[in-house]
Amino acid sequence: MSRVLLISNHAEIVGGGEESLLTLIKGLDRSRWAPRVVVPGEGAVAARCRALGLPTHVIPLPSLRWPGPAMLHSLAAMRRLVEETGAPLLHANGSRAMFYAGLAGRRASRPVIWHVRILEPDPRLDWLLARLATRTIANSAAVRARLRRWPLAYARCSVVPNGLDLESFLPSRDPERIRQSLGLASTDRVVGNVGRLVPFKGHRYLLEAFAILRLTCRELRLLIVGDGPEREALERQARALKVAQDVHFPGHREDVADLLSVMEVFVLPSLAEHFGRVLLEAMAMERPVVATAAGGVPEVVEEKVTALLVPPGDAGALAGAIQTLLNDPVRARAMGQAGRRRVEEQYTLRRHAEQIEAVYREVLGERR
Repeated sequence: MSRVLLISNHAEIVGGGEESLLTLIKGLDRSRWAPRVVVPGEGAVAARCRALGLPTHVIPLPSLRWPGPAMLHSLAAMRRLVEETGAPLLHANGSRAMFYAGLAGRRASRPVIWHVRILEPDPRLDWLLARLATRTIANSAAVRARLRRWPLAYARCSVVPNGLDLESFLPSRDPERIRQSLGLASTDRVVGNVGRLVPFKGHRYLLEAFAILRLTCRELRLLIVGDGPEREALERQARALKVAQDVHFPGHREDVADLLSVMEVFVLPSLAEHFGRVLLEAMAMERPVVATAAGGVPEVVEEKVTALLVPPGDAGALAGAIQTLLNDPVRARAMGQAGRRRVEEQYTLRRHAEQIEAVYREVLGERR
């Protein structure tokens, strides 16, 4: 059994990256791998790891923008942990985690995997991380393209799509109970989104599209699930568009599957998207999808089979695609069912874990 030290960028679950890390940990074959987790502080990630029975270590990962003594202390602590645990492999979930794991791994002569999950390059840091990484994993081909400037790292990068624990996303839910809890009438038609409320997620275009749709569909309601710095601006925009009474902002919620179950159409209006883990969740719940053809999205869905794709930043096109599915419930239902099949065939937790484990074996010089 090989120990693997997995290092999380964040202590809290700030996005799909942390959820995907936790999903991977849950899916690893425990007869072959003994995962241990490093978190930069106490929080939701540590709590969930401990709930899974995992050894969990707290080592602060100070910001790389202001080098100082704290950074050196953390590097020393990381190296000590590597040596004390005897872990032959480190797996860094994100850039800051990779900086500390990469340097500690180099000093301790351990291979380090850099899991790249975001599209945007970091010119200050990527050159170093690319050199420190024994191998890289990207969650989409769009994200892998970030490494083109470093041919060796690009060549050594495996594209491994995120996986989903399907047991947590079963379509057989009680949507009427959820509707009542949200103050929605049984006759309301609901479209919605789940995600962080940040500019690149494109919620402002979803609100504009909703305002267009409300002109002809008075029973339509919009559910925007999540929290973030854009929330107040989006609430102001809803008031300015005179649709605030029909837009629900329930904030951050853990019961994502329940909320997806009340949506007739799931909408992802992102201007940029690394992978779009929430697309897997929506498809697993048999929701038809309208999304922008941004970043890794076209890799995740199958256009016109599980989703309708539109250009980013085009509220009119977004409204038109949503209207198409609202007007054709038979097609919408078929797309939702096709989405569930796609997740079952390509994005299961076990399939994802097996692909990651194959990279582990290659890095450690093992074969089946």
